[in-house]
Amino acid sequence: MDLPQGFDLKAIRVFVMVAETGGMTPAAKQLGLTQSTVSQIVGNLEDALGTPLFDRAVRPLALTAAGTTFYERGRVMLAEAGDLLRSLREGQSEPLSSLTLAMADSLANAVGPALVAEQRALARRWRIWAGISPDNHAALMNRTVDAVVTTTDELDGIEGLESLPILTEPFVLVLPASYQGPVEPLEAMTELPFVRYSLRSAIGRQIEGQLNRLRLSVPIGAEFDTAASQLTAVGDGMGWSLSTPLCLLQERGRLERLRVEPMTRGRFSRPIALVARRGDLGTTTEVLAAAIRRILKERCLPDLFAALPWLAADIVWPEEPAPAAQPHL
Repeated sequence: MDLPQGFDLKAIRVFVMVAETGGMTPAAKQLGLTQSTVSQIVGNLEDALGTPLFDRAVRPLALTAAGTTFYERGRVMLAEAGDLLRSLREGQSEPLSSLTLAMADSLANAVGPALVAEQRALARRWRIWAGISPDNHAALMNRTVDAVVTTTDELDGIEGLESLPILTEPFVLVLPASYQGPVEPLEAMTELPFVRYSLRSAIGRQIEGQLNRLRLSVPIGAEFDTAASQLTAVGDGMGWSLSTPLCLLQERGRLERLRVEPMTRGRFSRPIALVARRGDLGTTTEVLAAAIRRILKERCLPDLFAALPWLAADIVWPEEPAPAAQPHL
């Protein structure tokens, strides 16, 4: 069967991007094309199919019934084409032309350089992007990045994505080293200012949610976007906060200015996982997840455990049971 002009993988990819970004202009920006080119490609595809794919009477663009069907099938076609290309390249040991991986600042600083050095052969060109999780998730969904190391479960259950666990880490109490008062119950510290992560970040929302569940009212002394700023503020005596081992890892040079304690009431944790579009990277996804896990376990976290030995038992690796709550002596 001869395929009509305008019906090809490039056109399908452009159509899928328009559907996922909600318009011709944002799709053009992501694809590096002009808006008129994207509009022409979509128009030619609709002519080839003999039916409109978008309802242009509404904003943002909405898929028609035919568009919805074609979107679902088109994503499958693109994934299968990608699988075919990768299987042929892998059979010839060809590296990816480029690989873009997004992760939180705390992970990018600790893992990024070691990951590229160890797995350089996976791609001819590497890009490690650092940013807050919501921005990273959006970049994955609009295909700006190939994979993300996420610190939340917000991407769980989204069709077309695969998630590989790296570890689960607990939240811990962080106070100035000069603070000699009690840390339990948590209400004992509510007179101290709370140094908060920005609610723009996933970790900030996770902490805020737990404080609300505990019905703990804390005076907000300051709010920061990054672990470096937040932990510096705590070390300077600005107040107390909640953080995680990976955040402490990138700031381990400041540990002597901090008092780090486990939570006994209201313990909670966050998952760290590598998420990619299913099939897009082939076996590279498993290689990346295993490498990140190994770098953290063997090269990064031992330094932190040397300073805070009790933390080692609270990190959960895949296939390992969650640790039982134990008193901190």
